[in-house]
Amino acid sequence: MANIAAEGRTNNANNQPLTPQEFWTMSGTVHGPLAEKEAAQMVQYEEAMVADPRPLGLAALASATFTISAVYAGWFRLSDIVLAIPVMLIFGGITQFLAGMWAFRRGNVLAATTFCTIGALYASWAVVRWMVQAGFVPGLRPSNNASLVNGIFVLTFALIIAYLGLAALAENALFAATLLVLAIAFAFIGADSLTGTRNWVLYVGGYAGIVAAALAFYTSAAYAINSTMRRGVLPTFPARAMSMPNRNRLNPAADLRR
Repeated sequence: MANIAAEGRTNNANNQPLTPQEFWTMSGTVHGPLAEKEAAQMVQYEEAMVADPRPLGLAALASATFTISAVYAGWFRLSDIVLAIPVMLIFGGITQFLAGMWAFRRGNVLAATTFCTIGALYASWAVVRWMVQAGFVPGLRPSNNASLVNGIFVLTFALIIAYLGLAALAENALFAATLLVLAIAFAFIGADSLTGTRNWVLYVGGYAGIVAAALAFYTSAAYAINSTMRRGVLPTFPARAMSMPNRNRLNPAADLRR
């Protein structure tokens, strides 16, 4: 929440103190004497000054997700998943986390929370796999304690990604679909780790991850191409402006740009 001190701020028309107010923006709540019109101008200024990190964050999400999902879907042996450690750590983890920090700077709390969360998940996944390969922790064999802890770890992130997907329904349908399908993928992958079945449950998670990666690839491409061409070449399916009255009043052109 952005807190703005009211002391010393007066209304130019009658020299009376401005009345504190509270309203919502994409960066969270604003409480203080700042008018919504002024906040809208500040949001537009940040959007003009800071590059949109969503194409990068979605590209990192898509590449890393597709790589591990192809293994979980049965396209390759499970032992081959060790080759996914570099892309999961560097691109899916560190790069995506940095995209989330840029989203914080741009004032988009949803994109920032999403990319930082999934980036941290993928970096953690890479570290766990490296620890298993190095022999620091037991292998993730069916139904052993390490596999159970891994299942809980994955399921907690599935929950987080699910509610972020629900939040994204108010901003962009493609982004929301990507997150909701990804949450389904991790729910099945986590359930497989808990049950130790290594059968259709893991395959469903793998194919759901492939679908989520495809959606992320398209959304990243759409944002990047539209931004470069400076027009809507590929549809991004933004949420209807009427679904968020406060945001619509604050910045009526925002949904058109997204």
